[in-house]
Amino acid sequence: MKRMSVVVMALGLAVALFSIANAGNRNGMGGGCGDCAQQGAPSEQIRTFQAATIDLRQEMMNKRFELQRENLKASPDNARIASLQADIKALQSRILDIRSKSGLPVGRNDGECAQKMGGCGNKGMGGCNNGPCAAQK
Repeated sequence: MKRMSVVVMALGLAVALFSIANAGNRNGMGGGCGDCAQQGAPSEQIRTFQAATIDLRQEMMNKRFELQRENLKASPDNARIASLQADIKALQSRILDIRSKSGLPVGRNDGECAQKMGGCGNKGMGGCNNGPCAAQK
């Protein structure tokens, strides 16, 4: 019995240490595209774009939360879901228009990538657009 509890404690300690060691590793799996989006573009340009689109991005996030809540209902309203999806696409289009006018590359969808598995430093396993980060510049 003691031997089993020692093994479980050692295993728990190993998992905890591994988690702590990888907590700061944002370039691994699920790292998102924060680093990808900033490669190859001046930081001032990115800050300007982010400032110009903060309200649109906040509105898009709120619409996504509404869509999530609607989808989680026992009987979701399909018309409401379609309306929210159309609103989200319109917001994404407006954000991409602003991005192209700001001179930033349009191939990346800021804020979209964190939902996908992958990131910049995952050794070619796929990043923002399911390709290695070097291909996304």
